Amino acid sequence: MKPVFFISDVHLGAPNINTAKDIERRLKLQRFFEKVASEGSRLVIVGDLFDFWFEYKFVIPREHYWIYPLLSHLTSSGVKVDYVAGNHDFHIGDFFSSTLGVNVHRDGFSERIGEKNFMIIHGDGLAVKDAGYRILKKILRNPITLWLMRWIHPDIGFEIAKAFSKKSREYTSNKDFGEEDGMRIFAEKKISEGFDYVVMGHHHVPEIIHIKNGFYVNLGDWIENFTYGYFDGSSMKLLKWESKDEVAI
Repeated sequence: MKPVFFISDVHLGAPNINTAKDIERRLKLQRFFEKVASEGSRLVIVGDLFDFWFEYKFVIPREHYWIYPLLSHLTSSGVKVDYVAGNHDFHIGDFFSSTLGVNVHRDGFSERIGEKNFMIIHGDGLAVKDAGYRILKKILRNPITLWLMRWIHPDIGFEIAKAFSKKSREYTSNKDFGEEDGMRIFAEKKISEGFDYVVMGHHHVPEIIHIKNGFYVNLGDWIENFTYGYFDGSSMKLLKWESKDEVAI
């Protein structure tokens, strides 16, 4: 089979990234998408492609205009694209699915790919001492909250979403989650249930850990690490995107 690529935590539109670095990120991502289009059968985006995403019925953020044709080119070329919602994806409507041909998964998904069983989820809210965030997530994605947001002018709504995105980043970076790694505990549980690979993002720390008969994979990010997953049908590895591919982990 043609390879499957995995990527997470690009955070397009994130503040505090200077213009030169942001242009560099865009070029890297564009070249990466070109590689996927020419070599891959599938791209799985494991959350937080954008630093925030809130979708109105007739309005989408214009600052990300350049990424939409890249996604459309992949799907129109026969590459299957999946988008798993992350903690910065406040509301994904039908734009990705109906306009770009992207499969949206709001709570992660499991699937047999090639010879292996995969559990794929962003990872937010899995920390052992993170009950507060789990409550906040339910509030932010509650249909009533989303309905109220749609009645706010998009210019104001996007500013509100940006504020929540900033708070989410500050909460994650400053929170003491304790000594137990809830994401790894979740991965161990799923591997014991028969999954070969449990793939997540969220932590921005690329790693692939052998656990019993399977592997826990954290894809890292495309702010500092520029790492991605590469699955050839039987085994998965983490690679780093630079001028040429190099094994990162």
